[in-house]
Amino acid sequence: MYPAFLRWAVPRKSRIIEAEPTHAFWSRRFALLSLGIILLGAWLGFGLVKVNTDPSLLDYFKPHQELRDGLQFVDRTGGSNPLTLVVSASNGSRLNTDDAYKKMWTLHGALENYKDVGTVISLPTLLAEGDRTPFSFLISYEKMMEIMEQPKYARVAKSFVTEDRTQAVFLLRMIEARRTKYRVDVVDDLRSVCRKYGFKADLVGGIYYLQGRLAKLVAESLVTGLFWLNLLFVVIAWVVARSVRGAVAMIVSLTLVPLSMLGGIGWFHVPVDIISAPATNVCIGIAIDSMIHLVFGVRRAQRDGKKGWQAWIFAREEQWRGIVYSDVIVATGFAIFVLSDFPPTQRFGLVVLAGCIIDILANLFVLPLLGGAQWKKRV
Repeated sequence: MYPAFLRWAVPRKSRIIEAEPTHAFWSRRFALLSLGIILLGAWLGFGLVKVNTDPSLLDYFKPHQELRDGLQFVDRTGGSNPLTLVVSASNGSRLNTDDAYKKMWTLHGALENYKDVGTVISLPTLLAEGDRTPFSFLISYEKMMEIMEQPKYARVAKSFVTEDRTQAVFLLRMIEARRTKYRVDVVDDLRSVCRKYGFKADLVGGIYYLQGRLAKLVAESLVTGLFWLNLLFVVIAWVVARSVRGAVAMIVSLTLVPLSMLGGIGWFHVPVDIISAPATNVCIGIAIDSMIHLVFGVRRAQRDGKKGWQAWIFAREEQWRGIVYSDVIVATGFAIFVLSDFPPTQRFGLVVLAGCIIDILANLFVLPLLGGAQWKKRV
């Protein structure tokens, strides 16, 4: 459809510009500004260790909203995120004996005492309810389970123990507000608790564990994705620049983008989830495109007889509008997400907006200084 609209476009009359435009602004090296950008990027890079790729469930909802307030209340009063453990005795014994019942009660208490666990519902609590019935001491735990498997009791026992009585279910409500570890590490701790009290966790499930695994995949994706992208860019930089200095300048300038973005995310405690994580790759792609156009502009200037810093002046004068305009248009488009009522989408838009600003600074100031400035002259 776009070419059809282009038929309506009529070139405007414009005056003939000089063949050699003035370079009063772009002829400057901006050494102090570029050095400041590099130092700022290096400082922000220390925030990488603070990046949180496993945000709390509460971070997915706006504060001071009805849904968030209700979720916080539930979280304070027993936990808001469900986790399911299916355990069995380490020695393979059945769980319908008095000894197994006592051991499961001990495990139940240990799980409840773990700081990230709120409420626990398990087979021992179910049997304890049965013990409250008059004359229940005359009934074995096996018989009690059989009674609770009947339709008039909604077959409740079937939800907590297997037919062969070798595995039991523990339903946990996890507290999100005070969690300081990654969810997968919390689950590993709970597995250790089970082993400590003579059980093993055969199966782990629930939204809590799913979010933990998803967060781990997001973190791995950030690391492996950026690694392979930067490795590919090393080859691209060498092919485009065709010089060691030019390739190194492109690599350093591009490195500033993810370093500043992810480091800033860490310093400002911005949660990184599956929605906001791709923002870094979006900005890296935009930065690579701008760098390639700028370096090709340098090569065209060199073919026209310009050398050294003069070629970079010509390339910046030629390409700055395209670099700035394209980044501004992209940033404006993604900035629309800031108006969303969904915090992860808002974070995605804000991160892309910040990344586009870094792209412009890295491409128009840092890259020319590192790639073409004459160091022997006074800057």
